[in-house]
Amino acid sequence: MHFLSVSLSQGNLILASILKMKSTPSLQQLITGAQNDSETQSKSSCQEEEDMTTSPTSDTVFCDGRKHGSLYSLNSTCTESGNFGKANITGEIEFALKYNFRACILEVCIKGCRNLAYGEEKKKKCNPYVKVYLLPDKSPWSKRKTAVKKSTVDPEFDETLKYKIEYSQLRSRQLQISVWHAGALKYRVFLGEVVIPLAAWNFEEDSMQLLDWYPLKPKLEKPEDELIQYSGELLVSARLSVPAQYQNLQFEGNRDQGVLNCQLQVMIFGAKNLPMLRSAGMLNSFVKGCLILPDQAEVKQKSPVLKKEACPQWKHLFVFDGVTLAQLQRSCLHLTVWHKSTFSSSDQFLGGAKLGAKEFFGSMDLVSQAVLQWQEVLCNPNTWMDFTLVLHSNKENFKS
Repeated sequence: MHFLSVSLSQGNLILASILKMKSTPSLQQLITGAQNDSETQSKSSCQEEEDMTTSPTSDTVFCDGRKHGSLYSLNSTCTESGNFGKANITGEIEFALKYNFRACILEVCIKGCRNLAYGEEKKKKCNPYVKVYLLPDKSPWSKRKTAVKKSTVDPEFDETLKYKIEYSQLRSRQLQISVWHAGALKYRVFLGEVVIPLAAWNFEEDSMQLLDWYPLKPKLEKPEDELIQYSGELLVSARLSVPAQYQNLQFEGNRDQGVLNCQLQVMIFGAKNLPMLRSAGMLNSFVKGCLILPDQAEVKQKSPVLKKEACPQWKHLFVFDGVTLAQLQRSCLHLTVWHKSTFSSSDQFLGGAKLGAKEFFGSMDLVSQAVLQWQEVLCNPNTWMDFTLVLHSNKENFKS
């Protein structure tokens, strides 16, 4: 094991400087929002859906602008209980996608459906509503729903459901829009869905923001592996610190980059949507950082443990000292989140994320985004870069 020395006083000075001189409203707003969501979630019971026969809450947004906000499902992690039926998938759904770049909000405008199948064929009965998830997140934080429209196979919803999300994160997400029939006693029937890969959606093109009809399709029998590994999000800021005499150096393709002594600094702000462990109750969480260098040496860092925090905010600085740009261009940083067990000697893995060179990633990883983010840090020396990293639950893919 190869460890690089870290100056405690130097790290404290850097940390103080960051907290004093650099504000990160986008990250802090996300953390604050996650805390509020957690507080609300803890008050809800373990039910599949709220009573869909009630009128929309004040959080519903209509296309004509009469109300504002976003429709949140306030369920616990038990989100799919109840009785479910099957129907032949027919019909279409009309919706539009927009992105508010100034407010960092994804808007899903649900106009209506036509020619839906009956949720209860024998009774010729259909009470449709639309449910939306921002995959790979299938948690209550990700769920949005419209109101139920009674006794119709051609419902008009005219509602807009919103997500607060950074534009850079959309490329790793898929939008799942599904239609359901709400029967009595929590009887639900799936009426079809549309799944939109947001990486291929051009939000800057006006024509892509118009309402359009999309055919409803059956559920995928085998979801993509990367869509079921979501384990929350880690909010970080990273920069490559280089000596003052090299600040104006063009790093890409420079032959002298191997002799530069740099410093990789990673500020761990916090996490949101971490999985709750039934056996543990509230989380006692901490973060491990493992920088894997080209010679397979591992440089490790660890944050303090925050006890009984559902949405922890560590605000802890990792400093990897004495590295060169040439090394970092062929390195990979693993960031993993853990629960410190009270009654066990082994800590529990909650999720992990990577940033690094392409050769460190397997085919199922979000290669393009992780590599792009890593290059963004290396190509912008002495500049803090903010990221919201999607945590994945496959422990075997990470070193700690």
